[in-house]
Amino acid sequence: MSGSLPRRVALLACALAASGGCSTGGALQLSELPASPVAVLYRNESAATKHAGAMKDLEERQQGGGGQGLVRLEDLDALFGGVPDAAKRVAEPGHLALIDPHTGRATEVDNVPPGAHPLGWSPDRKTLLLAGRWRDGTQLFAWDRAAGTVQILTSGPYEHPQGCLLADGRLVALEIDASGGKKISRLVATPKGGTGVRPLTEGPSEAQPACSPTEDQIANVTIGSDGVPVIVVRTLDAPQWPHLAARGFNPTFTPDGKWILFAAKTQQGKRVFRVRPDGSGRSAVSQSTQEESEPAVSPDGRYVAYVVEQDHRDKLWVRRIDLTGGDRPLLGDGDGVSPVW
Repeated sequence: MSGSLPRRVALLACALAASGGCSTGGALQLSELPASPVAVLYRNESAATKHAGAMKDLEERQQGGGGQGLVRLEDLDALFGGVPDAAKRVAEPGHLALIDPHTGRATEVDNVPPGAHPLGWSPDRKTLLLAGRWRDGTQLFAWDRAAGTVQILTSGPYEHPQGCLLADGRLVALEIDASGGKKISRLVATPKGGTGVRPLTEGPSEAQPACSPTEDQIANVTIGSDGVPVIVVRTLDAPQWPHLAARGFNPTFTPDGKWILFAAKTQQGKRVFRVRPDGSGRSAVSQSTQEESEPAVSPDGRYVAYVVEQDHRDKLWVRRIDLTGGDRPLLGDGDGVSPVW
């Protein structure tokens, strides 16, 4: 048989890979990526440098006062769509932008609500779900890419800082209720053929909903009894009966609905993993030593964009999901968080 044994093994692994498609390795070229844009909350290089300096200074002053570090202290609030107090005290929140995967260039999107950041594309990639400021709170909006228009989807009295779109176009949203003096976060959804949102769960600590592109199925983060974020999966037919899929956060489905990619804290830092919706097959989608989070899967299911955290910078990188090489910056300059591909 011709060819080396390692290469034959790699080819066999590619043939069996569930992610669909496979490369046999080598440096990842941006030209091989799908052309669909990646939506991000973007800071240009000047703003990113200024933001990193402010965050570093704030952390040093907090640690000097006996604190544990603002990032660790405020991670929990960020899970539920809140803006950490530290981020409120720096002047560079970012701007909604689309990244061209073939060039790494970011184009800022105008005429969107204040503080707009991306949450998910519709299955046809024509509509982008956004969270942004509306009156005294955060609500969800649909941005029409072709027309450049924005439609508001949720309203008060509760805030709706996170959400996702099901395959049939229905909206699933995180709803924050602080009316009783204690903050409760629950999931709500638009009914089939109806308008408005209806409760899916009672809470009290749901966050980061991700919709399956193929099933009436939702993955979301909740806080376990030990205080650790866990990912649970539920169906819309029986939303009150979720099952545990993995410990972690930032869940997102692959386009075929067969896998959930997510981030989790390990002894080596935050890394990207995948797991099947039933909780089986957990495996790493990372071989690096960098701090990684916020995975976003390409429309063809072959690549994952992710955020690399280093020195208070949030660099957007990309790799092949099959781990045959890649691991390169995607964004040409500046920082990008909350990627949606």
